[in-house]
Amino acid sequence: MIENIFENELKERGIFRDLAVLSPHYIPQELPHREEEANGISRIIAPILRNEKPNNIFIYGKTGTGKSCVVKYVIRKLEDIVKDPSKNPNKSEVVVVYMNCRMGYGSKYQVLVKLLEDPSFQKDYYKNTPLKDRHDNKVSGLNPTELYERLKKVIESNSINLIVILDEIDMIKDNDDIIYILTRINDEITSGHVSIIGISNRYTFKENLDQRSKSTLCEEERVFKPYNASQLKTILHQRVKLGFQPRSISDSHVALIAAYAAQTNGDARYALKLLQKAGEIAQSSKRKRVKIEDVKEAKIKVEEDIVGELITTLPEHQQIVLYSIAEIASKGSHYKRLSDMPTDVLFSGEIYESYERICKNINKNPRSMRWFREYLNDLEMLGLITHSPSGKGVRGNTTLIRLGNPPEDVKKIVSASLGLS
Repeated sequence: MIENIFENELKERGIFRDLAVLSPHYIPQELPHREEEANGISRIIAPILRNEKPNNIFIYGKTGTGKSCVVKYVIRKLEDIVKDPSKNPNKSEVVVVYMNCRMGYGSKYQVLVKLLEDPSFQKDYYKNTPLKDRHDNKVSGLNPTELYERLKKVIESNSINLIVILDEIDMIKDNDDIIYILTRINDEITSGHVSIIGISNRYTFKENLDQRSKSTLCEEERVFKPYNASQLKTILHQRVKLGFQPRSISDSHVALIAAYAAQTNGDARYALKLLQKAGEIAQSSKRKRVKIEDVKEAKIKVEEDIVGELITTLPEHQQIVLYSIAEIASKGSHYKRLSDMPTDVLFSGEIYESYERICKNINKNPRSMRWFREYLNDLEMLGLITHSPSGKGVRGNTTLIRLGNPPEDVKKIVSASLGLS
Protein backbone atom coordinates (compact mmCIF):
# COMPACT_ATOMS: atom_id res chain seq x y z
CA MET A 1 0.00 0.00 0.00
CA ILE A 2 2.53 2.57 1.17
CA GLU A 3 5.08 1.13 -1.25
CA ASN A 4 2.66 1.85 -4.12
CA ILE A 5 2.41 5.50 -3.10
CA PHE A 6 6.20 5.87 -3.21
CA GLU A 7 6.48 3.98 -6.50
CA ASN A 8 3.77 6.10 -8.13
CA GLU A 9 5.53 9.27 -6.94
CA LEU A 10 8.74 8.13 -8.63
CA LYS A 11 6.91 7.43 -11.89
CA GLU A 12 5.13 10.79 -11.96
CA ARG A 13 6.98 13.55 -13.78
CA GLY A 14 5.38 16.10 -11.47
CA ILE A 15 5.43 19.85 -11.80
CA PHE A 16 8.71 20.49 -10.02
CA ARG A 17 12.22 20.02 -11.34
CA ASP A 18 14.05 21.13 -8.18
CA LEU A 19 12.14 22.26 -5.09
CA ALA A 20 15.29 23.51 -3.37
CA VAL A 21 15.61 26.52 -5.67
CA LEU A 22 12.13 27.72 -4.64
CA SER A 23 13.24 28.11 -1.02
CA PRO A 24 13.84 31.67 0.24
CA HIS A 25 17.14 30.33 1.62
CA TYR A 26 18.46 29.33 -1.82
CA ILE A 27 21.20 31.67 -3.05
CA PRO A 28 21.19 31.83 -6.87
CA GLN A 29 24.26 32.47 -9.00
CA GLU A 30 22.90 35.89 -9.92
CA LEU A 31 20.74 38.23 -7.83
CA PRO A 32 18.27 40.20 -9.94
CA HIS A 33 17.72 43.82 -8.86
CA ARG A 34 20.20 43.67 -5.98
CA GLU A 35 23.47 44.20 -7.88
CA GLU A 36 23.96 47.70 -6.49
CA GLU A 37 23.44 46.53 -2.89
CA ALA A 38 25.77 43.54 -3.38
CA ASN A 39 28.48 45.74 -4.90
CA GLY A 40 28.19 48.26 -2.07
CA ILE A 41 28.59 45.63 0.64
CA SER A 42 31.48 44.03 -1.27
CA ARG A 43 33.35 47.35 -1.40
CA ILE A 44 32.97 47.79 2.35
CA ILE A 45 34.36 44.36 3.26
CA ALA A 46 37.00 44.19 0.48
CA PRO A 47 39.84 45.56 2.68
CA ILE A 48 39.75 42.25 4.55
CA LEU A 49 41.73 40.76 1.62
CA ARG A 50 44.58 43.11 2.59
CA ASN A 51 44.29 41.95 6.21
CA GLU A 52 42.70 45.28 7.06
CA LYS A 53 39.60 45.62 9.22
CA PRO A 54 36.46 46.56 7.25
CA ASN A 55 33.90 48.90 8.75
CA ASN A 56 30.97 47.30 10.52
CA ILE A 57 27.79 47.24 8.41
CA PHE A 58 24.18 47.57 9.50
CA ILE A 59 21.57 46.57 6.92
CA TYR A 60 17.90 47.51 7.28
CA GLY A 61 14.76 46.67 5.34
CA LYS A 62 11.40 44.95 5.56
CA THR A 63 11.05 41.17 5.45
CA GLY A 64 11.61 39.74 1.97
CA THR A 65 13.75 42.59 0.59
CA GLY A 66 16.80 40.35 0.07
CA LYS A 67 18.95 41.48 3.00
CA SER A 68 20.13 38.04 4.15
CA CYS A 69 20.30 36.69 0.61
CA VAL A 70 22.57 39.49 -0.58
CA VAL A 71 24.89 39.18 2.43
CA LYS A 72 25.22 35.41 1.95
CA TYR A 73 25.78 35.93 -1.78
CA VAL A 74 28.60 38.42 -1.14
CA ILE A 75 30.19 36.18 1.50
CA ARG A 76 30.12 33.23 -0.90
CA LYS A 77 32.03 35.31 -3.46
CA LEU A 78 34.50 36.43 -0.78
CA GLU A 79 35.14 32.88 0.40
CA ASP A 80 35.74 31.72 -3.19
CA ILE A 81 38.47 34.36 -3.54
CA VAL A 82 40.02 33.53 -0.15
CA LYS A 83 40.32 29.84 -1.12
CA ASP A 84 42.08 30.66 -4.41
CA PRO A 85 45.82 31.39 -3.77
CA SER A 86 46.10 33.29 -7.05
CA LYS A 87 43.35 35.70 -5.93
CA ASN A 88 44.44 35.91 -2.29
CA PRO A 89 48.13 36.92 -2.50
CA ASN A 90 48.12 38.27 1.07
CA LYS A 91 46.98 34.85 2.35
CA SER A 92 44.25 36.48 4.38
CA GLU A 93 42.81 34.11 7.00
CA VAL A 94 39.11 34.95 6.79
CA VAL A 95 36.48 33.31 8.98
CA VAL A 96 32.78 34.13 8.57
CA VAL A 97 30.23 33.03 11.16
CA TYR A 98 26.53 33.52 10.38
CA MET A 99 23.74 33.20 12.91
CA ASN A 100 20.04 34.01 12.90
CA CYS A 101 19.55 35.56 16.32
CA ARG A 102 15.86 34.65 16.35
CA MET A 103 16.79 30.96 16.16
CA GLY A 104 18.46 30.33 19.50
CA TYR A 105 21.09 33.09 19.60
CA GLY A 106 19.25 35.69 21.64
CA SER A 107 21.90 36.50 24.26
CA LYS A 108 25.57 37.49 24.32
CA TYR A 109 26.41 34.11 25.91
CA GLN A 110 24.73 32.16 23.10
CA VAL A 111 26.44 34.32 20.47
CA LEU A 112 29.89 33.77 22.00
CA VAL A 113 29.34 30.00 22.28
CA LYS A 114 28.17 29.86 18.66
CA LEU A 115 31.27 31.73 17.50
CA LEU A 116 33.65 29.31 19.20
CA GLU A 117 31.70 26.16 18.28
CA ASP A 118 31.05 27.10 14.65
CA PRO A 119 32.62 24.69 12.13
CA SER A 120 34.60 27.61 10.69
CA PHE A 121 36.65 27.65 13.91
CA GLN A 122 37.30 23.92 14.00
CA LYS A 123 40.55 23.75 12.02
CA ASP A 124 43.17 21.83 13.98
CA TYR A 125 45.58 24.73 14.20
CA TYR A 126 42.82 26.99 15.51
CA LYS A 127 42.12 24.46 18.25
CA ASN A 128 45.69 23.76 19.25
CA THR A 129 47.30 27.19 19.27
CA PRO A 130 45.38 28.82 22.12
CA LEU A 131 44.80 25.65 24.12
CA LYS A 132 48.26 24.34 25.00
CA ASP A 133 47.23 23.82 28.62
CA ARG A 134 43.99 21.95 27.82
CA HIS A 135 43.12 18.52 26.43
CA ASP A 136 39.93 19.54 24.62
CA ASN A 137 38.29 22.43 22.84
CA LYS A 138 34.95 22.42 24.63
CA VAL A 139 33.43 25.73 25.66
CA SER A 140 30.40 24.46 27.58
CA GLY A 141 30.48 25.58 31.19
CA LEU A 142 32.61 28.66 30.55
CA ASN A 143 31.21 32.01 31.67
CA PRO A 144 30.98 35.00 29.26
CA THR A 145 34.33 36.42 30.41
CA GLU A 146 36.08 33.10 29.80
CA LEU A 147 34.39 32.77 26.39
CA TYR A 148 35.58 36.26 25.49
CA GLU A 149 39.16 35.46 26.50
CA ARG A 150 39.04 32.22 24.52
CA LEU A 151 37.74 34.00 21.40
CA LYS A 152 40.40 36.67 21.76
CA LYS A 153 43.17 34.05 21.97
CA VAL A 154 41.95 32.12 18.93
CA ILE A 155 41.72 35.27 16.80
CA GLU A 156 45.06 36.72 17.86
CA SER A 157 47.04 33.45 17.78
CA ASN A 158 45.87 32.66 14.24
CA SER A 159 45.64 36.22 12.81
CA ILE A 160 42.01 35.62 11.94
CA ASN A 161 39.98 38.26 10.12
CA LEU A 162 36.56 37.43 11.58
CA ILE A 163 33.25 38.60 10.15
CA VAL A 164 30.28 37.99 12.46
CA ILE A 165 26.90 38.14 10.71
CA LEU A 166 24.08 38.75 13.19
CA ASP A 167 20.81 38.30 11.29
CA GLU A 168 17.83 39.80 13.14
CA ILE A 169 20.30 41.38 15.55
CA ASP A 170 17.47 43.14 17.38
CA MET A 171 16.41 39.74 18.78
CA ILE A 172 19.51 39.70 21.05
CA LYS A 173 18.21 40.81 24.43
CA ASP A 174 21.58 42.22 25.53
CA ASN A 175 22.67 43.48 22.11
CA ASP A 176 24.45 46.47 23.67
CA ASP A 177 26.78 44.07 25.46
CA ILE A 178 27.57 41.82 22.48
CA ILE A 179 28.18 44.79 20.16
CA TYR A 180 30.47 46.37 22.72
CA ILE A 181 32.36 43.09 23.26
CA LEU A 182 32.86 42.36 19.56
CA THR A 183 33.99 45.88 18.74
CA ARG A 184 36.27 46.39 21.75
CA ILE A 185 38.08 43.11 21.10
CA ASN A 186 39.97 44.91 18.31
CA ASP A 187 41.60 47.20 20.88
CA GLU A 188 42.95 44.24 22.85
CA ILE A 189 44.57 42.11 20.15
CA THR A 190 47.71 42.72 18.11
CA SER A 191 46.83 40.43 15.21
CA GLY A 192 43.54 39.74 13.44
CA HIS A 193 40.31 41.63 13.93
CA VAL A 194 36.51 41.34 14.23
CA SER A 195 33.88 43.01 12.05
CA ILE A 196 30.10 42.89 12.41
CA ILE A 197 27.39 42.72 9.78
CA GLY A 198 24.08 43.38 11.54
CA ILE A 199 20.78 42.74 9.75
CA SER A 200 17.48 44.08 11.07
CA ASN A 201 13.92 44.77 9.97
CA ARG A 202 13.88 47.71 12.37
CA TYR A 203 15.16 50.97 10.91
CA THR A 204 15.37 52.42 14.43
CA PHE A 205 17.51 49.58 15.85
CA LYS A 206 20.65 51.67 16.34
CA GLU A 207 18.74 54.46 18.07
CA ASN A 208 18.04 52.13 21.00
CA LEU A 209 21.72 51.30 21.61
CA ASP A 210 23.47 53.00 24.50
CA GLN A 211 26.18 55.57 23.83
CA ARG A 212 28.95 53.17 24.87
CA SER A 213 28.06 50.76 22.04
CA LYS A 214 27.50 53.49 19.46
CA SER A 215 30.91 55.02 20.12
CA THR A 216 32.72 51.78 19.23
CA LEU A 217 30.85 50.92 16.03
CA CYS A 218 32.40 52.88 13.11
CA GLU A 219 29.65 51.49 10.95
CA GLU A 220 28.23 51.82 7.44
CA GLU A 221 24.46 51.62 6.88
CA ARG A 222 22.48 50.25 3.96
CA VAL A 223 18.70 50.29 3.49
CA PHE A 224 16.99 47.76 1.21
CA LYS A 225 13.82 48.99 -0.46
CA PRO A 226 10.88 46.63 -1.15
CA TYR A 227 10.70 45.00 -4.58
CA ASN A 228 8.07 46.20 -7.04
CA ALA A 229 5.88 43.89 -9.15
CA SER A 230 8.19 43.99 -12.16
CA GLN A 231 11.25 43.10 -10.08
CA LEU A 232 9.39 40.29 -8.33
CA LYS A 233 8.34 38.89 -11.69
CA THR A 234 12.00 38.73 -12.77
CA ILE A 235 12.93 36.90 -9.56
CA LEU A 236 10.06 34.43 -9.97
CA HIS A 237 10.89 33.72 -13.61
CA GLN A 238 14.47 32.91 -12.56
CA ARG A 239 13.22 30.38 -9.99
CA VAL A 240 10.55 28.95 -12.33
CA LYS A 241 13.22 28.22 -14.95
CA LEU A 242 15.32 26.35 -12.38
CA GLY A 243 12.61 24.80 -10.22
CA PHE A 244 9.65 23.95 -12.47
CA GLN A 245 9.24 21.60 -15.40
CA PRO A 246 8.87 23.41 -18.77
CA ARG A 247 5.42 24.86 -19.43
CA SER A 248 4.18 23.97 -15.93
CA ILE A 249 3.11 27.53 -15.12
CA SER A 250 2.19 30.38 -17.45
CA ASP A 251 3.72 33.86 -17.51
CA SER A 252 0.35 35.36 -16.60
CA HIS A 253 0.14 33.28 -13.43
CA VAL A 254 3.68 34.28 -12.48
CA ALA A 255 2.70 37.92 -13.02
CA LEU A 256 -0.34 37.45 -10.75
CA ILE A 257 1.85 36.01 -7.99
CA ALA A 258 4.24 38.95 -8.37
CA ALA A 259 1.32 41.39 -8.14
CA TYR A 260 0.03 39.73 -4.96
CA ALA A 261 3.50 39.97 -3.39
CA ALA A 262 3.96 43.59 -4.48
CA GLN A 263 0.80 44.42 -2.54
CA THR A 264 2.35 42.74 0.53
CA ASN A 265 5.28 45.13 1.06
CA GLY A 266 7.17 43.81 -1.98
CA ASP A 267 8.05 40.63 -0.09
CA ALA A 268 10.08 38.18 -2.23
CA ARG A 269 9.80 35.45 0.44
CA TYR A 270 6.03 35.68 0.22
CA ALA A 271 6.20 35.52 -3.59
CA LEU A 272 8.35 32.36 -3.49
CA LYS A 273 6.05 30.69 -0.99
CA LEU A 274 3.05 31.50 -3.20
CA LEU A 275 4.83 30.07 -6.24
CA GLN A 276 5.73 26.82 -4.48
CA LYS A 277 2.31 26.40 -2.85
CA ALA A 278 0.52 26.90 -6.18
CA GLY A 279 2.70 24.19 -7.70
CA GLU A 280 2.01 21.85 -4.77
CA ILE A 281 -1.75 22.34 -5.10
CA ALA A 282 -1.63 21.53 -8.81
CA GLN A 283 0.61 18.52 -8.25
CA SER A 284 -1.61 17.12 -5.49
CA SER A 285 -4.47 17.22 -8.02
CA LYS A 286 -2.35 15.15 -10.45
CA ARG A 287 -2.16 18.04 -12.92
CA LYS A 288 0.96 19.01 -14.83
CA ARG A 289 0.13 22.68 -15.13
CA VAL A 290 -0.78 25.35 -12.57
CA LYS A 291 -4.23 26.92 -12.93
CA ILE A 292 -5.29 30.37 -11.79
CA GLU A 293 -7.47 28.74 -9.12
CA ASP A 294 -4.32 27.15 -7.68
CA VAL A 295 -2.70 30.57 -7.32
CA LYS A 296 -5.76 32.00 -5.56
CA GLU A 297 -6.00 29.02 -3.21
CA ALA A 298 -2.26 29.25 -2.53
CA LYS A 299 -2.66 32.89 -1.50
CA ILE A 300 -5.18 31.95 1.21
CA LYS A 301 -3.07 29.07 2.55
CA VAL A 302 0.24 30.94 2.50
CA GLU A 303 -1.20 33.92 4.35
CA GLU A 304 -2.48 31.59 7.07
CA ASP A 305 0.92 29.89 7.29
CA ILE A 306 2.83 33.18 7.40
CA VAL A 307 0.68 34.67 10.16
CA GLY A 308 1.03 31.49 12.21
CA GLU A 309 4.80 31.42 11.74
CA LEU A 310 5.15 35.12 12.56
CA ILE A 311 3.18 34.83 15.77
CA THR A 312 4.70 31.62 17.12
CA THR A 313 8.26 32.90 16.62
CA LEU A 314 7.60 36.13 18.54
CA PRO A 315 9.18 36.50 21.99
CA GLU A 316 6.82 35.46 24.79
CA HIS A 317 5.81 38.92 25.99
CA GLN A 318 5.06 40.12 22.46
CA GLN A 319 2.74 37.12 22.05
CA ILE A 320 0.99 38.03 25.30
CA VAL A 321 0.50 41.62 24.13
CA LEU A 322 -0.90 40.37 20.81
CA TYR A 323 -3.25 38.01 22.68
CA SER A 324 -4.42 40.94 24.83
CA ILE A 325 -5.26 42.94 21.71
CA ALA A 326 -7.11 39.99 20.17
CA GLU A 327 -9.06 39.29 23.36
CA ILE A 328 -10.33 42.85 23.65
CA ALA A 329 -11.07 43.00 19.91
CA SER A 330 -13.18 39.84 20.16
CA LYS A 331 -15.09 40.84 23.31
CA GLY A 332 -15.40 44.56 22.67
CA SER A 333 -13.82 47.47 24.50
CA HIS A 334 -14.97 48.41 27.98
CA TYR A 335 -13.66 51.95 27.47
CA LYS A 336 -16.16 54.65 26.59
CA ARG A 337 -16.21 55.09 22.85
CA LEU A 338 -16.40 58.37 21.01
CA SER A 339 -19.35 58.53 18.66
CA ASP A 340 -17.17 58.68 15.56
CA MET A 341 -14.62 56.04 16.71
CA PRO A 342 -14.64 52.83 14.62
CA THR A 343 -15.53 49.76 16.65
CA ASP A 344 -12.31 47.91 15.72
CA VAL A 345 -10.07 50.65 17.16
CA LEU A 346 -8.69 49.92 20.63
CA PHE A 347 -6.89 52.06 23.21
CA SER A 348 -3.36 51.23 24.38
CA GLY A 349 -4.35 51.76 28.02
CA GLU A 350 -6.97 49.02 28.02
CA ILE A 351 -4.60 46.68 26.20
CA TYR A 352 -1.86 47.25 28.78
CA GLU A 353 -4.34 46.49 31.58
CA SER A 354 -5.29 43.25 29.84
CA TYR A 355 -1.59 42.41 29.31
CA GLU A 356 -0.87 42.89 33.03
CA ARG A 357 -3.83 40.69 33.96
CA ILE A 358 -2.81 37.86 31.61
CA CYS A 359 0.78 37.99 32.87
CA LYS A 360 -0.51 37.65 36.44
CA ASN A 361 -2.71 34.69 35.47
CA ILE A 362 0.25 32.78 33.97
CA ASN A 363 2.74 33.82 36.70
CA LYS A 364 4.80 36.15 34.53
CA ASN A 365 6.09 39.56 35.56
CA PRO A 366 4.64 42.19 33.20
CA ARG A 367 7.15 44.50 31.55
CA SER A 368 7.07 48.27 31.94
CA MET A 369 5.04 50.62 29.78
CA ARG A 370 8.27 51.52 27.96
CA TRP A 371 8.76 47.90 26.90
CA PHE A 372 5.06 47.61 26.08
CA ARG A 373 5.40 50.49 23.59
CA GLU A 374 8.42 48.74 22.04
CA TYR A 375 6.34 45.58 21.64
CA LEU A 376 3.63 47.56 19.85
CA ASN A 377 6.25 48.98 17.47
CA ASP A 378 7.57 45.49 16.76
CA LEU A 379 4.09 44.10 16.13
CA GLU A 380 3.33 46.93 13.71
CA MET A 381 6.63 46.41 11.91
CA LEU A 382 5.60 42.79 11.30
CA GLY A 383 2.19 43.85 10.00
CA LEU A 384 0.28 42.19 12.86
CA ILE A 385 -1.24 45.49 14.07
CA THR A 386 -1.42 49.13 13.09
CA HIS A 387 -1.19 51.94 15.63
CA SER A 388 -1.18 55.74 15.70
CA PRO A 389 -1.33 58.57 18.25
CA SER A 390 -4.86 59.45 19.34
CA GLY A 391 -4.58 63.12 18.34
CA LYS A 392 -7.23 65.71 19.10
CA GLY A 393 -10.66 64.67 20.29
CA VAL A 394 -9.51 61.83 22.52
CA ARG A 395 -9.02 62.50 26.20
CA GLY A 396 -5.52 61.81 27.51
CA ASN A 397 -2.37 60.66 25.80
CA THR A 398 -3.05 57.27 24.23
CA THR A 399 -2.39 55.18 21.15
CA LEU A 400 -5.09 53.84 18.87
CA ILE A 401 -4.58 50.23 17.80
CA ARG A 402 -6.11 47.95 15.18
CA LEU A 403 -5.52 44.22 14.90
CA GLY A 404 -4.38 43.08 11.46
CA ASN A 405 -5.98 39.62 11.51
CA PRO A 406 -9.23 38.05 12.81
CA PRO A 407 -9.03 38.08 16.63
CA GLU A 408 -10.22 34.50 17.10
CA ASP A 409 -7.50 33.25 14.72
CA VAL A 410 -4.83 35.19 16.63
CA LYS A 411 -6.08 33.92 20.00
CA LYS A 412 -6.05 30.34 18.77
CA ILE A 413 -2.45 30.59 17.52
CA VAL A 414 -1.11 32.26 20.69
CA SER A 415 -3.06 29.91 22.96
CA ALA A 416 -1.47 26.91 21.26
CA SER A 417 1.98 28.52 21.30
CA LEU A 418 2.00 29.57 24.97
CA GLY A 419 -0.43 27.03 26.39
CA LEU A 420 -3.00 29.64 27.42
CA SER A 421 -6.44 28.41 28.39
